[in-house]
Amino acid sequence: MPPSLLKFLDIARLLGAGIKCPACKGTLCRPSKWISKHERMGAENFRPYRCDDCATRFLAAKNAAMERALINGAAGILLGLALLMAGDFWLESLDDPKTLREAQASTADSAASTTGNEIQLRSGEAAADTRKDSETPAEKLEKSAERGDSNAMLQLGRDLAVGNNLTKNVEQAAKWIQLAAATGNPEGMFELGRFYRDGVGLAQDSVRAYVWFSRAAAAHHLTATQARDELVRTMSDDKLREAQALTLPVEAAASTVLRKQ
Repeated sequence: MPPSLLKFLDIARLLGAGIKCPACKGTLCRPSKWISKHERMGAENFRPYRCDDCATRFLAAKNAAMERALINGAAGILLGLALLMAGDFWLESLDDPKTLREAQASTADSAASTTGNEIQLRSGEAAADTRKDSETPAEKLEKSAERGDSNAMLQLGRDLAVGNNLTKNVEQAAKWIQLAAATGNPEGMFELGRFYRDGVGLAQDSVRAYVWFSRAAAAHHLTATQARDELVRTMSDDKLREAQALTLPVEAAASTVLRKQ
């Protein structure tokens, strides 16, 4: 089946749900292969994906594609049931003209009911808009992060780390920073390097801090290189060699992605 047709059959994509490409914001993304074991060691709980719209390769949480599968599966089941019920009704109407007339009358009643329901729905939407306007900035930020906005993930992680308008929770802060970094957000990668360097919500790990500072630097973060150089002065030779061995293949992969963009 042509890829262009698959886009219209992908209900989750039409709804803007599921995993999104950090480069073009497209939702037609598929799992990709790891470039090397070094890349895989530096990104636990994540896996690589590739965007079919712009060919960008990026990291995201392992279960990031689950939402799309659930939405498309549910839509397929509902469509199948609707077709089955329509077929049964059509066959019955052919056998019994009286049933057909009753069905037509019922359809008219249903149309009137639908009009009433539409009015109620509009009223409900207006009420929902009112509730939305009453949401706090923290609630709006969290919803944006849950929808896949990498900048919202980053800010939510920072706020949770220091207790800014939210109850301080460094473990949850680390989770959101990891997700922001996995989308390819340069500031998110830099922040994750700081979390590993300082042990904020994560076990202190200078090797992983070096890796994420290097990834941020490869994505043209302005101060990531300086932070990495300062970290090097505190590392043993063995730790530095280990970090460089993990980083070099990742930097080459990052350069390839940037050229595609």
